Amino acid sequence: MRGGRGSVAVLLLLAVVVNLPLLHQAWQHRQLDRDGRDVTAEVTDADVLRADSADPVYVVRFRLPESVDPTGQTWPADVDRAIYDHAERTQELAVRVLPGKPGTQQVAGATGSSLGYVVIGVVDAIVLALGLLLWAHRRRGRDDDRDEPATLAG
Repeated sequence: MRGGRGSVAVLLLLAVVVNLPLLHQAWQHRQLDRDGRDVTAEVTDADVLRADSADPVYVVRFRLPESVDPTGQTWPADVDRAIYDHAERTQELAVRVLPGKPGTQQVAGATGSSLGYVVIGVVDAIVLALGLLLWAHRRRGRDDDRDEPATLAG
């Protein structure tokens, strides 16, 4: 049994779907760099998660100015210690936001987890391995066809 074009198409579709979050994030960063507006957000709360551990997580919750987010939604962000201390002291946070899209934002000093990148990398490696196995299987099938003696029908 040979893997057909359908198998290749499925692998390509899987690779695109797996990488969509990464592509979307890159596109949002590009939009923020190009069209983003720097604003000062009001800090509504600040917490330290896992305070007793060697790797605490500093979280601030903030509200964007009404001109940017008329709904007054509260947004969370994981930040580094210096930004956390500053935000707790001043009750302000520097945020770059895309006008008309308050959910597209970048907090100064935000920290992020690399877990998403690791998961995408692992799945990409699996898709690549499957693609290589499919290629090797198809190539072996072509080589087997050449080794068979030609027969006359009739």
